[in-house]
Parts: sequence; C-alpha cells; structure tokens
Amino acid sequence: MKFLLPFLFFALSVTAEPLLAQFEGKVEYRITTPENPDDEPGNFYLTFTKNRLFIQSDNEMNVMSGLNTNGVLVRSDQNDFIFITGPDEALQINKDDIDGLVSMMNRVQGNSGNSGGESFNWNERVEETGNTQRLHGYETSEFILKGEAPGEYVSVWLTDQIKVDWGLLQKTWDDVGSNQMDSEIPVEMVMNRNSFPLLVEAYEDDRLVMRAESIVVESRNFDRSVTEIPSGVKLMGFSDLMMNMFRQRR
Repeated sequence: MKFLLPFLFFALSVTAEPLLAQFEGKVEYRITTPENPDDEPGNFYLTFTKNRLFIQSDNEMNVMSGLNTNGVLVRSDQNDFIFITGPDEALQINKDDIDGLVSMMNRVQGNSGNSGGESFNWNERVEETGNTQRLHGYETSEFILKGEAPGEYVSVWLTDQIKVDWGLLQKTWDDVGSNQMDSEIPVEMVMNRNSFPLLVEAYEDDRLVMRAESIVVESRNFDRSVTEIPSGVKLMGFSDLMMNMFRQRR
C-alpha cells in the first residue's frame, strides 16, 4: 500500500480554472481503520495562513533518523522548516540545508535519486467517477486512483472551492523529494493549488482499510498563533540534527 500514503492530504491536479482567494484556516482529519474498530482514531491537522502552513498530528511523526516531531511549521516567507521536538525546543532547517543533506545522503548511498524512471500513467490509473457530494458546505467530486493489485484503489473526494498554497513544501518536493521516491508515488502531481481533498478512503481486495475524513473545516475562528514560534522556544540548528543522526548510527 505504499502508493496510498501520499494521497491522504494532498489534492489531485484536476482543474485549470482561475484560482480563488487563498484559503486561510484549519482543516482537521480523523483517520480510522474500519477493519480494526478497536484501534484508536488518529487526528491530523493542517493550518494555513498567508505564506505559512502548520502540520500537526496526535501521534509523533518520524521525519528521518534522529528527527521525530509532533508538528512542522513551514515558513515560505522565511524559507525554512521548524520541527517541533519538545515543549520548549524546536529544530530550524532552511531549504538550502535540506538540499545539501539529500545530496550528501545520495553520495553515501551511491545513488542519484529516482529521476529518469518511468512516469506515472495518469490516463490508466486515475478515473473520474462522476459521483458528487457536499462536505462541510463544499461541492466535492470523486476520483479513483487505481492500485497495482486487483481490488486495490483509493477514493478521493476533491473540492475546487478550497485553494491552498503549499509554498515552500511544494518547492522542496519539486526540487528534492520527487527524485527520492518511486515513480508510483506522483506527489509532484497532487500537491497543487487547484483542488483539495476532504475525504480519502483506501481499499484492499475491495475492502475499506483506511478512512481519512475531514471533520473540521474552519476559515474564521481558528488559532493563527500555531504558525508563529512561541516565545521561549529554543531553536536548534542543522548541525544539531547532524549530531543526532551520527549518534544513532554509532
């Protein structure tokens, strides 16, 4: 199911209509596994303001070796990422450092990324069903992303009435991430400003195995302060991340 994961919170590029005003607000998703009803649901949050995006999860996210976080602040206006690593500390990494880190990792691993591989076949793998429904007051349309195995697919309900600017996150993916992942994961095609997912359902053997449902879409009364670094938080730098990585390798 590796191809399913990137489609949880990124929209498919399906329209070429003029952009609406930039969405500023909070979207909260609840993630459930219907086949395991006893599993605790997970919550995932996206908060958008002008030039900034805050990504947060109830569960700790492993970004890479030596770096775990409960939240990531993407500051396009500052060209950096702030990874929340504790109640009073955070790690600041700018875009140039990420480019350098990936280049170093490629040299160590003896590869140059995945550029040059086969491109994703959108004509065969993506289907517009014609089904529509209204979610949180927004009109959505269903698209099916077909998997490689029979009965494996993802149903994505998209609205073109929410326009977000992924900013630095999209630029970093375009410059770095797209060369690091398999061509079966065309994230560079789904992270865009033309549409936004409000419901994602993943199926295996035609059984629903994962549901990511937006339960809150708020554009007025939301906490903008999460896109600012709280006072008193100690910022660590790129060298601190490198030291953590080296310690874990020893």
